[in-house]
Amino acid sequence: MLIRRMPDTPIANMVERMLEHAGRDLWRPLDDVIAGDYALALDVTENDTVFTVTTSLPGVNADDIHLNLHDGILTIAAEMKQETSENTGKMLMQERRYGKFSRSIRFPVMVNGEGIEADYNNGVLTVTVPKAAEAQPRRITIKKTN
Repeated sequence: MLIRRMPDTPIANMVERMLEHAGRDLWRPLDDVIAGDYALALDVTENDTVFTVTTSLPGVNADDIHLNLHDGILTIAAEMKQETSENTGKMLMQERRYGKFSRSIRFPVMVNGEGIEADYNNGVLTVTVPKAAEAQPRRITIKKTN
């Protein structure tokens, strides 16, 4: 069987990833904000009242991390600055990534932007995003009439 694949370019790879995710659920990451080939890996959990987004940003200064919520889309942007020193000698191998990168996700329900909290500890960023009151489950009491 012959299968036609898209060319191996960053844009083609992004389109292929988007097509793979299409229709899975409302929770699709918005990968169109990725700079270069570096996709910031996220863990997202949910309970009745909050979403928790966790990502590893080792070596990134907390001042170089920016969070933004707009129209229900949370964007995490950061910059990994390259360490330069004249005394290090000739570079033989460079595998660590440097530069600006970002990742955006759209929440499937309304969230409370005023209640967002972020914690950065030992290279791990944890963002707690509360759901809006109207998005949280409510228990409805039934009146008993005689």
